[in-house]
Amino acid sequence: MEKDLKQLEDELNVKLYITEEGCELLNNVQLKITRERVAIRDEKEILIPGCNIYFVKNKTIDAFVTKLDDEYYIFVNSGVIEEQKKYLEKLNWSFISNETQRTEWINDIIEYGFYFIVFHEYAHIFCGHVDACLDDPTDKKAQECEADMFAMEYLVKYIMNTQSEQEYILEMEKMFLAIYFQFENMQRERWQEWYNDKILENYYDPEKEAKRNHPLSAQRMLYLYEMLNIVVVTDKIELLPIKEKILEKIKVLKRIEGKEIPNRELEYGVAKESVQKLKESVKEIRKKIPRLSDVSE
Repeated sequence: MEKDLKQLEDELNVKLYITEEGCELLNNVQLKITRERVAIRDEKEILIPGCNIYFVKNKTIDAFVTKLDDEYYIFVNSGVIEEQKKYLEKLNWSFISNETQRTEWINDIIEYGFYFIVFHEYAHIFCGHVDACLDDPTDKKAQECEADMFAMEYLVKYIMNTQSEQEYILEMEKMFLAIYFQFENMQRERWQEWYNDKILENYYDPEKEAKRNHPLSAQRMLYLYEMLNIVVVTDKIELLPIKEKILEKIKVLKRIEGKEIPNRELEYGVAKESVQKLKESVKEIRKKIPRLSDVSE
């Protein structure tokens, strides 16, 4: 039975945050989760658990999932909307001259970022992470990686199922920019990410890496960026130029267009290797945790 709101606040030491905009976003994402559950139920005759989702008052860009009395709860910090909006508004939107369109872009990006973070947390339920309660840092990083990929895959499918072919590229751009700038803003809040000028020392040092229970933002951006190879089949097969357009916009937004970008081939090679290890650890985690979607009721 769902707990009352005051009981939730006291038990988890959080302050629920209710706004008109927040309620609309929560309703939208609950509808999306319900559709996914119904589709799996009808296709595989498997009942996937639902969850209760709330905003809590907290400026950081974060969320968490928990289970209380056999009910799953996702709590999203208000910073995912409010602080992220402030962050996005400081970027260089010169490629959009119309102020109304600029506002729409920012709002769309915030919405995609919210969906990503909720589906990331929901993946911890869907993939069995919450119930598995694994403690090893390697397993925890694998779970985070799998949750990222689950959320990204959902959003890609959502766009391709709800938008016209002409709109794919634009919506994919907004979606990835939402994730990219969400991670970038999160980077500023976490002490593990402060030393971006010392990538080899701080990002991929084996001793430091072994102690972390989350992949670092650079790793997460890399493996999600790799998922943007979107192929469309009509009368021909074509690879949409999503990646190129995203890079162009990031350069403008960060005011680095036309500037010489340092050659980081060595660091990039180390990063790619670390991402491959993460992907291998995801395969291992799938052997340890039963998939809800593979088990018949």
